[in-house]
Amino acid sequence: MRLFITFSKKTLLIVLAALAAGIIILGEVFTIRAGGADGSTNALRCEFARDLGVTPDETAVSVKEIVIPEEFSDVYTKYNGLQRSAGYDLMPYRGKKATVYTYRVTDAEDTVINLIVSDGKIIGGDISSVRIDGEMKPLIPV
Repeated sequence: MRLFITFSKKTLLIVLAALAAGIIILGEVFTIRAGGADGSTNALRCEFARDLGVTPDETAVSVKEIVIPEEFSDVYTKYNGLQRSAGYDLMPYRGKKATVYTYRVTDAEDTVINLIVSDGKIIGGDISSVRIDGEMKPLIPV
């Protein structure tokens, strides 16, 4: 049994337009999650954190300039695994400079959010408990 579906030109145009819109929307979503979010200002970084469901103190506790290593140690490989679980990947940034902004989370005791920014874009980070037995979580929107 064969099934043939025929479309008029108008219907085909509508279907193609809907597919194109879907591809554009998905592209924007994955661009944002893969390091496309603007982190060039303190206000934008705080807004990004709030979009994740985290309430940051508006003043960064720490600002550190780093260079993402060319060769990943076991620690960096595991940390990048955490990044990849949230849709980020530090591999394309090996050997590049970045800045790590750390903000205290006001609605969770002993918790900070670290945002890694390169060329004004958020390329990764984590939400971490600063307790000795604390855990580190990926930046996944709630």
